[in-house]
Amino acid sequence: MARLILKKPNADPEYVELNRIRTTIGRSARSDICIADAFASRLHAEIRQEGDGYWLQDLGSANGTRYNGTFIKAGVQLATGGEIQIGESRMIFEASSMPAIGGATLIADQTEALDPSKTISFQSRRIPTTELLKGQFTSRTELLGLISKVGVALLSSSGLEETLDQVASLVFEAVPAERVVIMLRDEKEAENMRVMIARIRGQEERLQEVRVSHSVMDEVLKNGRSVLTADAQQDPKFATQTVMLQGIRSVLAVPLSVDERTIFGMIYADSPTYTTTFTEEHLNILTTLASVASIRVENAALVDERMERERMERELELATEIQQRFQPSAPPALTGYEFQGISFSCYEIGGDYYDFIRREDGKMVVALGDVSGKGTAAALLMSSLHAAVHAQISATSSIPHTVSSVNKYLAENTPTNRFVTLFIGELDPETGKLIYINAGHNPPLLCRADGTITQLDSGGLPLGLMEMAQYESGELTLGQGDILVVYSDGVSEATNEAEDEYGLERLEQVIRTHRGDSAAGIRDKIESSLSSFTLNAPAADDVTLLIVKRN
Repeated sequence: MARLILKKPNADPEYVELNRIRTTIGRSARSDICIADAFASRLHAEIRQEGDGYWLQDLGSANGTRYNGTFIKAGVQLATGGEIQIGESRMIFEASSMPAIGGATLIADQTEALDPSKTISFQSRRIPTTELLKGQFTSRTELLGLISKVGVALLSSSGLEETLDQVASLVFEAVPAERVVIMLRDEKEAENMRVMIARIRGQEERLQEVRVSHSVMDEVLKNGRSVLTADAQQDPKFATQTVMLQGIRSVLAVPLSVDERTIFGMIYADSPTYTTTFTEEHLNILTTLASVASIRVENAALVDERMERERMERELELATEIQQRFQPSAPPALTGYEFQGISFSCYEIGGDYYDFIRREDGKMVVALGDVSGKGTAAALLMSSLHAAVHAQISATSSIPHTVSSVNKYLAENTPTNRFVTLFIGELDPETGKLIYINAGHNPPLLCRADGTITQLDSGGLPLGLMEMAQYESGELTLGQGDILVVYSDGVSEATNEAEDEYGLERLEQVIRTHRGDSAAGIRDKIESSLSSFTLNAPAADDVTLLIVKRN
């Protein structure tokens, strides 16, 4: 993995792994690499991964970006040892580095030998090993042999299912049970139990349906006590309908726990025959087996949980990478115009979309969309929007036809509670004419050179709500010095810690005050104003800006 070495005066260098497709650098806290440099712009530069290479791009900064001492005007490919200079900050690029600790998971898949004097005890019927050694078993060697056998047998187990299956096999070896059931608490509903293993002696296939007496379960899981009954049919406490119907005679049940407070499961064994009767010694054997196995079972569950979490994290990283590739690699270069766009997700992946698409006839399509909701579902819908818009533009569809087609596609293929707001416009660079449609999006702001600001609200309903919705197009002409600012509601509706809203007035004032700046400068001023207003308040929505300025 490539990395940057940040060189700081009178301080040790800082190493930053480039583990994203796009890594932004600047003075803003929203930048992936935040540098406290007065000469750096808030959103100064960006490093983008393309295949095996990395490219440095200036984001329209006020003071420029140097690479190996030369100001860059376009994207430049980075090489190992190359020096990036932003303001007074210097960074060295390394194409590869040692793997970061934590990149691979090391799991010590072992169960330490248990000291018999330190066996964890359960409540009530749980008997400490030291007492068992005094004569409960046929011999002291037999008990120690059981503990050793259980520990060694579970060393080879890795996942939770394999571990539980091994525990069930050990129960069959240790006690004369005909049926063994292992239950664990449901992660989502702690009050419910899940049957993880249910087996009949001598059969490899697992039972599809399991019935266990609630009285037994309550005694073990709620009261924390082990259960032994030699004749369940005659025991008034456990002679339930389930026991009677299944012809169960002897029952053993012990809790799974690593301490006395938290019971996370149960081992249950029974026998319907009259020839096998469980004894106190069988209970002690199963109790000891459960005490040794509990730690391994809990560790296996944690390992499974970690593996699932890591799988989800890998999928999330891939989704983030795909979504970042949807964003324009750099603002388009068009004589007489400046374009800028930026998007910050409040989660790892977001539902905002912005785009610059150049038509073959030289016209430029600009778009900014906001998908309802957040997270993965919004990101999936955003990718559909991106694909649909590009397909229509590639087919040389007009803006009205593009919007109608995308709306129909989304209405047919998305849930009724999902929709998309979209502003899309087509700019003719020769005349400055912009034909646009606002489909339920926040009204973009058109700031004229004299400071007059108007809102663009022509359009219709958000996309995806009604298949046959009609959309009205608007038209304007960008004159010299005019600025178009399109934004998501993550900007106008951002709140501070007092829950005050940023609002349109503040946004308009920033644009009006800095209308003489470049498009990148206006972008930075808006971001700076927004950050100063929200301070430490967490972002509640994605923040996306698209700016077009005619010079």
